[in-house]
Formats: sequence, structure tokens, C-alpha cells
Amino acid sequence: MGRAKRYIVNSLILSGCTLLMRTVGVAFNAFCVDRVGEEGMGLFSLVMSVYTFAVTLATSGVNLASTRLVALYYGKGEGVSVRSAMRKCLLYAAAFGTAASVGLFLFADFAATRFLAEPRAAMSLRGVSLSLLPLSLCSAFSGYFAAVRRVYKNAISQVSEQAVKILSCAFLLSLFVPRGVEYACLALVLGGAISEIFSFFLQFVSYLHDKRTLSGGGEAVPMREVARISLPVAFSAYVRSGLVTVEHILIPIGLAAFGDPNALATYGVISAVALPIVLYPSAFVGAFAGLVIPEVTEFDAAKNTREVAYVTARAYATTLFFSVLAAGFFAAFSSDICTAVYGDSGAAEYLRLLAPLMPVMFLDTVTDSILKGLGKQFYTMCVNIADAGISVALVAWLVPKIGIYGYIIVIYVSECINTLFSIGKLLSMVDFRPRPYKWLLAPLAAAVGASRLAVLLMSRFALPLSFPTVALELLVFSAFYFALSALVGALGREELGWLKNIFRKDRKASFKKDCTML
Repeated sequence: MGRAKRYIVNSLILSGCTLLMRTVGVAFNAFCVDRVGEEGMGLFSLVMSVYTFAVTLATSGVNLASTRLVALYYGKGEGVSVRSAMRKCLLYAAAFGTAASVGLFLFADFAATRFLAEPRAAMSLRGVSLSLLPLSLCSAFSGYFAAVRRVYKNAISQVSEQAVKILSCAFLLSLFVPRGVEYACLALVLGGAISEIFSFFLQFVSYLHDKRTLSGGGEAVPMREVARISLPVAFSAYVRSGLVTVEHILIPIGLAAFGDPNALATYGVISAVALPIVLYPSAFVGAFAGLVIPEVTEFDAAKNTREVAYVTARAYATTLFFSVLAAGFFAAFSSDICTAVYGDSGAAEYLRLLAPLMPVMFLDTVTDSILKGLGKQFYTMCVNIADAGISVALVAWLVPKIGIYGYIIVIYVSECINTLFSIGKLLSMVDFRPRPYKWLLAPLAAAVGASRLAVLLMSRFALPLSFPTVALELLVFSAFYFALSALVGALGREELGWLKNIFRKDRKASFKKDCTML
């Protein structure tokens, strides 16, 4: 199978899997909101802000290390080196995962009382600490399967993990909800811990089976190679994650200072209701971006600068085209989406306000992945640290003054700054030609037109608000979007020819033809 064809197939497998999980996850999130309530989801979001920092400590950059090292030696056919690299990555993951798990368990009361100002979070913090070690090890396995281009094994693991999580949480919620918000939150985190442990055993068995296929020689990979890639990312990630945690702690405090009597519930609406829907389309972008890293790593190691430029251009064009589609649909049908998912349109305004930011967010994700593939992970983390520091300052200043809308402004400023600096760095390293009209302006024009036409057409029918109705709205919007994209030049012979060339047997000839766009 040709490289591009294999990449597309792997992207479709992983994005399809992630999309399925996101769909189930959003539906389950709606179930949790209904059972736990907005206050309970606000408490859960606070616990998750600390958990996110603990995950950063547990993983400490091991996913990137396993992806880059395995991709490097696997591309050279050095099976011995691949196995050695994975052993070191797993030892690294086990050490940091154990330290993070023990640390969070021991300091749960201190973190809940002093940092979160919410003693009810202590029990859930202890419960969530159980997932850190298996999660860290799974992060190393995930990097391995991405590097050897067997992402279907990651997909199987993720789907299984999601199924176990939903079943576990549903069962535990039935037992714990009557005991109050504190225990309802504990049910959610324990369900997540059970699913992480299950996922670890599944990926461990998959890796043992897969490593038998590795052939070729090579030398032992020293631990310093893992540390060389992981630790710069880890240290900078600690700072950024710590700042993000502080930011999320300050939001309900700022809302209370603004005079919001339901500060924790308001925080729960935007963090646990609106944002999961906004991030739903990242199923495609996340899979696409994650698989870019090993591709760019191999091209860069072989000094194939033209192929790096080609991959970058295609990644930008594809990301912007589909993210603008998602943003247009979410903005046009925000009320219908929220009503279908959660039973009311309370979060629709936040969804409508955040939808225009989706192309920026997803482009930043892809840009960071390309930079990591080029070995510039430290730069991306420095930008992320600066971005997080600015966000903390803005949250502390704006939220007490203008409430939740101040937080939305912070999200916009943060994402735009991060993306601009990342794009600037990439342009200085990769010689590709941005095409603002074709990649951005034309899709935006198509999205505006498609939203008007789709809303006008759907308003002719008095359909009940449900998942099938929203699916039909998406289908209608997408049809108008693709048609208008062809009319304004966002989608044409070049893109169709590219897809056709991917499946040609003579990939070298088609690649040379494709590169004329650069």
C-alpha cells in the first residue's frame, strides 16, 4: 500500500473510531448532566482540571518519545532498536505514572481544600488517581501503534475503553447518585479509572502480539534518548498544565466575584456542556494530526524537504476545509443541536459564540503536530506556556468584571495567539506556499451561503428536534457547502485529482504531479 493511501486509510479508521466515541461520549455526557446536574458537572470539571495536571505529570511526554523513536527505527528496519526503545519508554512511563498516582492520592485533601476551595472534591481526586499509571503506559503503547501505522489497534482499544467507561459509570451512578453530588462525581471518576485499567491490559496484549513481527537488527536505545525527547516537553508541559489548572480554578471564583449566584453551575454549562460539543469535530482533526507526526518525522530524517512541504500544505487545506464546515453548521444550528443532545437550548448561545473559533483551534492542533514531527516540540510548549500565562492573567481580570463572557474572550485571545506563533514558526521552517483564498476565504463564503440556504430550507418543515433531525440538517448543510465550495473555487479538480492520485499504483509519478501546487 502506498504511503499516502496508507495514511488516508489509517486516518479514516482512527477518525471514524474517534467520531463514534465522541458521538457516544456526547450522548453519555448528556445522560450524566441529566443524572448529576449542572452543579455536579461543575464539581466534576474542577476535579478534571487537577486530573489534567496529574495526567501531564504521569505521561511526561512519553507518547511523543515512543512515536518519534519507533518511527525513526522502524523506518530504518531496525527491529531490535524498536523493541529497546519501547522498553525504555515503558519504564519511563511506569516511573512517572506511579509517582503521579501516589502523589495525587496522598495530597487529595490538600488539593481540594487549598487549591480548589471545594472539600467535596477530595474523594474524587483519590479515586481518579487510580487511573494515572495505566494511562501513562497506554500513552506509550499508543505512540508505538501510531508509529508503525497500525492505528486500528489504537481504535479497538479506544472503542473498548469507551464502552467499559460508559457501563461502569452508568452502574456506579445508579448506586451513588442518591448519596449526593460528591458521590455522583466519585462514580464518574471511578468509571473512568476502571476503563483505563481495562485499556492498559488490552493494549499490553496487543503490543506483545505485535512486537513479534518486528525484524531487523539495530542497537540498544539508551534511556537518555527517551529523556532527550520527553523531558523538554514534560517540564514545559508541567508549567502549562499548572497554569491551565489555575485558570480553571479561577473561573468559578471569578464568576462568584462577578455576582453569579450559581457560579459552579455556570462553569459546568460551558466546560461540561458547550465545550464537549465544540470539540466534537476534533475527532477528524485529532486523528489526522496524530498521524502527521510519524510521517513528517520520517521525511525530515531523510531530508525530504519537498515532501514535508507537500504534507504541510495538504494538512492545512484539509483541516481548514472541514473545520469551516463544522463551524458553519454549529453556528447555524446551535439551538437545535443543544436541544437534541441535552433536551434544552441553555448552552446554545455559548456554542454559537465559540463555533467561529473552531478553524483556529483545529489549525493550531495540526500545526503543533507538524512542528513536533520536525523536532520542535520544545518551541510548541514554550508557546503554550506563554499562552497559558496570558490566559490566567486575563481570567483573573475579565471574569470578575464581565462574567462568563470574559472567559469566552479569554478563549479567543488564547487560541489566536497560540496559533499565530505556531504558524509563524512553521513558515520559517517549511517552504510551502499558503493559499488564503482557496484554503480559508472561499470555504468561509461557502459556509455562510450554505448556512443561509440550509436554515431556509429546513424552516419549511416542522420536524421534531431529535438526533435524526440534526443529522438531516448536517446532511443538507454539507450538500450546500460542497456545492458552493465548488462554485467559489475551494473544491475543484486539484483536490479531486489528489484523491484519485492517492490510489494510483504509480505513486511516485502522481506525487511529482501533486507537488506542482507548492
